Amino acid sequence: MFKIIFIHGYTASSKADWYPSISKELDKLSIDYSIPDLPGGEHPHAAEWIERIHEEVLKTDKPLILVGHSLGTRAVLLYLEKYPRRVEKVFLIAAFSNDPKNGQRHDGETYPDFFTHTIDLEKIKSLVDQFIVIHSKDDSSIPYEQGKQIAQELKAKFITANQRDHLSSVDNTQYILQKIEEELGI
Repeated sequence: MFKIIFIHGYTASSKADWYPSISKELDKLSIDYSIPDLPGGEHPHAAEWIERIHEEVLKTDKPLILVGHSLGTRAVLLYLEKYPRRVEKVFLIAAFSNDPKNGQRHDGETYPDFFTHTIDLEKIKSLVDQFIVIHSKDDSSIPYEQGKQIAQELKAKFITANQRDHLSSVDNTQYILQKIEEELGI
């Protein structure tokens, strides 16, 4: 069928947020997926994340589904810009817009080298059959308007969540799984 590769966000891992819970659910459904742990912890670098994603992508010949969350949404787009590859669907959950100014975090720090340039979205759009952006109106980390903006620029299906904050807590597992199942026809 296909392979889903999840790209976690800043300081997350396969053992954080909703990833352990969604893993159990995907195992029950016998879906091929992976959640690579991306390097760097509190000091990640885009190049290292992109290479780790590429290693994971090279492990499969199946049609590819990429699911990025938060900083992982930026990493997915950077990956596709560097390694153009046909992808069935890309889910961007709690997504940044494409403005390089978004590299500034709330605490005054920056995400090193994830926001050095504006990504060539036209190039990326031709590689992906469908983009789906999911963003909660009450996101306390990435403003809702950024999700709307990247969805418009990618001509993505835009799903508005309500009362789900940054869509990172384990309470969002069933919601995220349901949206993935609906979009993939599972």
